[in-house]
Parts: sequence; C-alpha cells; structure tokens
Amino acid sequence: MVPGRSSTRPATAGRSQPEGNCMNKDKKPDPASSARQAGIAQVLAHPVLGAIAGQATFRTDLAHETVPAKGWIAVAPGGTVWLHPKRRAQPGEWTRVVGIVLSCLGLGLVRRREPAQLWEIAALVVAARFCAELKMGELPEEWRLPECEDASVETLLRHFCTAGCPAPLLAWHADIAGAASLFVSLEEKPVAWRRQTPWNELLADGIARGVGRALAIAGGAAVGEAHQPQSREHRARRRMMDRYPLLGALAASFDLENDVRICQQYDIRVAAIDVGARRIWINPTAGLNDDETLFVLAHELLHAGLNHASRRRGRDPVLWNVACDFAINSWLLEMQVGSPPAIGMLYDADLAGKSADEIYDGLARDIRRSRKLATLRGAGQPDLLGEDSGAQFTDAEEYCRRALAQGMDRWEYDGCRGTVPVGLLEEIRSLAQPPIPWDARLAHWFDERFPPLEVRRSYARPSRRQGATPDIPRPLLCKPPEEDRKSRVFGVLLDTSGSMEPAMLGKALGAIASYAMARDVIAVRLVCCDAMAYDCGWVEPENLLDRFTLRGRGGTVLQPGFDFLRDLSVKGEMPAHGPILVVTDGWCEDKLETSMDHAFLLADGRRLPFTPRGEVFYIAE
Repeated sequence: MVPGRSSTRPATAGRSQPEGNCMNKDKKPDPASSARQAGIAQVLAHPVLGAIAGQATFRTDLAHETVPAKGWIAVAPGGTVWLHPKRRAQPGEWTRVVGIVLSCLGLGLVRRREPAQLWEIAALVVAARFCAELKMGELPEEWRLPECEDASVETLLRHFCTAGCPAPLLAWHADIAGAASLFVSLEEKPVAWRRQTPWNELLADGIARGVGRALAIAGGAAVGEAHQPQSREHRARRRMMDRYPLLGALAASFDLENDVRICQQYDIRVAAIDVGARRIWINPTAGLNDDETLFVLAHELLHAGLNHASRRRGRDPVLWNVACDFAINSWLLEMQVGSPPAIGMLYDADLAGKSADEIYDGLARDIRRSRKLATLRGAGQPDLLGEDSGAQFTDAEEYCRRALAQGMDRWEYDGCRGTVPVGLLEEIRSLAQPPIPWDARLAHWFDERFPPLEVRRSYARPSRRQGATPDIPRPLLCKPPEEDRKSRVFGVLLDTSGSMEPAMLGKALGAIASYAMARDVIAVRLVCCDAMAYDCGWVEPENLLDRFTLRGRGGTVLQPGFDFLRDLSVKGEMPAHGPILVVTDGWCEDKLETSMDHAFLLADGRRLPFTPRGEVFYIAE
C-alpha cells in the first residue's frame, strides 16, 4: 500500500457507488435508487455541468454519517457527493438538487468561511438561481427559494451579517439540510499525490460549450448536430479565439466551409476567402493538421482585416495577392501562430519586414516570373475571391478593419508586448485612422508650395497717425512685391486622351481652380497631352471653372508635356522647380523623366505603371 493513501479505493468518478442489496437479482429494484441514478445521468449529459459531474464521485450514505435522515445531499471540496439513500423524488428533482451542489463546486463556494451557516445559505441561494437560469430538471417543493435579495454571494453574506438572515431563509436551509450542513469535510487536507480537480475551469469550459451549442442551434443547426464533434477548421477558430486576442474577434465573424465540391469548382487547392460574403473555404483534401489549419485560417483573416482586396487599386490581382502573402506569412512566422503548411508557402527572408506595396514594386520588375508563384488557392490564382466593390463588400471590409483594431486594443490591454511585429501594428493603426479626403490632402499640397502672402509694415512712405496718439508714427501696410505675386504660378499637365472621363476632368480642374484662387495664384500654365503636347497658354484660375475646348482625345504620352514645361523653365517663363499637377487615368508610358516638383491626380482604383516620385491623389467618385 502506498504511504499516505487510504486502503479503501474510491468509487469511479461520475458514477454512484453500488448500493448494497439493491442490485440483488432476487429483490425488486429500489425506486429511490433508480430515480437517483436517472437524475445523475441527466446531469452527466448536461452541456454545462456534465464535465463537473464526470469528475465528481457520487456515494450513497447508507448509515447517515454525512447526510441526516431529514436531509437530501452533502458535498465535500474534493468532489465527493453524498446522497440520501431512501429519499423519494423524481429523476428531474434529483437533477436539480445535484446540479445545485455541483454549481457550488464550480463556483468555488464549497470552502470554509465564517459564519459558516450564513455563508452556506448565501452560496446555496446563488447556486440555486444559477441552476434556475440553466433550466435543468425540476425544483423539489422543499428547495423552493423564499423571496430574498438577488445579489452576489459576497453581497448576500454581508447583508446577512449586518441585518441578519431572514427567518424564511433559515427555515429553508433547515428543510433541505436536515438541521445539518450541506458542505462537509471542509477541514480535510488534499492528498499530496492526487491531482486537484480544477472545478472552476470545468465550469468555465462547460459554460463556453453551452453557449456554443445555443449559438449553433440559433444558427439553424439541429439539436443533435450541436453535439457533433467540431471539424478541424472550427477547432482552429476556437483555439484562435481563446489564445490570440488580435484575431479572435475577426475569426468569429466568418463562416467556415469545407465542401470538397465547392473547392474543386473554384479550383481552391488549400484555402480562399470571400470578404463580401464573410466566408472562408478550406479544402479538406489538403491534408492539414491542427497547427497548419490555424496558420492558414490566420493567413486568410489577415487578408480581410488589412483590407487587401480594396487596397489593390488597379494593380495586377495575382501579383498583389502574392505580395500580400509574402508580408502576411513573415508576420505569422514571427508571431508563431500554428505552423506553415507542409505543401509550402510564399516566404522570403529578404522580404521580411517590408510592406505589401514595397514587395509588389519589387515583384513587378519581373512580372512574368512572379505570376508563376502560387498562393494558397493555387499557382497564378489569387485566394481573394468575390466582388471587391458594392455596399455589401464595403460594409464587410469596414467591419473587418474595426474588428482587427479592437483585437489590437485587447492585445495591448492584456500586456502581450513583443508578440506582434511592428510592421503589422503600423498597418493596423493606419487602417484604424479615418483616411484624409483627397481634396484635403491636395489643399495641404498647395499650402506647402504657396504659403500665404505676408503683408509687410514699412516706414519708408509717409506714416499714418492715430488721433489719440498723434505724436507716435505708425507703419504703413504694404502689399507684397510684384515679383512675389508673379512667381505664384504652376503648371497643369492634362491627360486629354480618349480614355479620360469628362466627369473626372471636371472634378480635378474644379478642385485645382478653387485651391489656386484661394492661395492668390495668378495664372496656371495649361498643357494638354495625348500623343503630343498642346500648349493652352497661361490661364487664370477662375477661367478653369468655365467651359473651354480641350485638344487631344488620342493616345497617352505624358513625356512631351514634361519636356515642354522644362523648356519653359529654361527660358525663364516658368519657375525652374515647378510645381506641376498631372491629371491622368494612369494609362500612359511606363517611365517618366523630370526634375521638376510634381504630383499626380488619379481616379480612385487606378494605378500608375511606374513608381511615382511625387505625391499621388486619388480622386473619389
């Protein structure tokens, strides 16, 4: 016999101890015992308290050593539940009584606290109300609670100690406990070699399991389906919600699909995501284990949370998807989220720490080779499916962006420093801030190049005097020099090719004219471009608001326009530094050369075929 261990072997956890002669074949079954066993079986099948019941030990107190003759039940901190051997009750009533004492175990109430009787009454009141919310079994007549305050156990105990326990509650406790105590063996020390059962964790898991079952049923699943074991991708989502606060809120908002036929129809090799439909497909034939499924799920969720679909802005879909994959995979490896799929992924140590935009610009230099790289959907195919426009898509992306920002707030609140890459945090913060409208950014661009004209004070001319102080000379306010006013000019290079929409031209010229007039710009050098440059001369800003004829409507070549403005600066007819505003739709040559300060105005969703050196303003529709 092991030292310190009792020679009496405990009964199997979650089952009642055999009750003497009640199991003898020569005698009839005991109705009281049958009802008790049926009630315990119902508790074991309950989604919330079933785990606690499975670890508890149920024993029948035949000699009434623990449960008095007028009592019902008793419970010890170690999980032993003593039952009255001859109490007649329905199985549903035993279900409720056993559930109340097991709730006391899970809530951590079966312990020594003075005054002991008042503490036990407060604990039983809280547990009884908890089981009433669970709607398990039927409450026996003796266990019906009298009217009392609905509060926490600590509040009830404080109230009982200060104002006294109401007489109905004292009588209620005497009826159910038989003038004894339901909490027994409170001074018993735990056995050193036996692992202590975490009753509170079992209750927490049971509550989570019960909520999940209720949500599944509310979502349309049958009651039997709610008990079915979860698939690998659903287990990965639960794991992500429990352990990764950054992506937890985002993971809860997407439906997971593992239909092989749909994956074959859309040629999904491993996984894909449709942000507008809020659905993620994971191919069950990809052979992913639990860690690999977690990695793939996090990969697709970051696509949604970082708004990669709308941030493409006219770029090549496959190449942009590949660039985003390189950035995401490097972050997930640094965060140690699951493990990469054994079939391979897009990762390059030299690209780690770079943004998707920087990676795209590098891949675009060899686009033929880059398009052969495989995403999680397959070679040459983006794993971002569905429409990337419309109200449904816009609402979904806004929700994903907000959910990821909330996940970051929770991560920061939990103090998990050093577990998320800096580049990922910067992207989340930048997306969380509302974007500055393009016209406000354009106004700032004008402010930097055309600061307000300063009115100077001078004593050079006859001074003016005030009547109150005629002896004090006052300076005269002088207008800015004519040279400063004449230098406030800039060039507008207008793409007048056939692909330019008149609405975009009108919106861009209207904004340029308004800001130029507000900043005392005296003239604008307007140059139209299609396959060649057409000089429209100096135009006053207010004239840009009127109707005038544009030349062009052919192909698009912008370099002759830049060359013409450069020649004007050489002749001294225009400032050498510019600036120049280029209004285009992006369908132009893939290389421009100029040393003058310039910026581009593009329609939203379009992109230049080269890396611009100047600022780019996307004109919203």
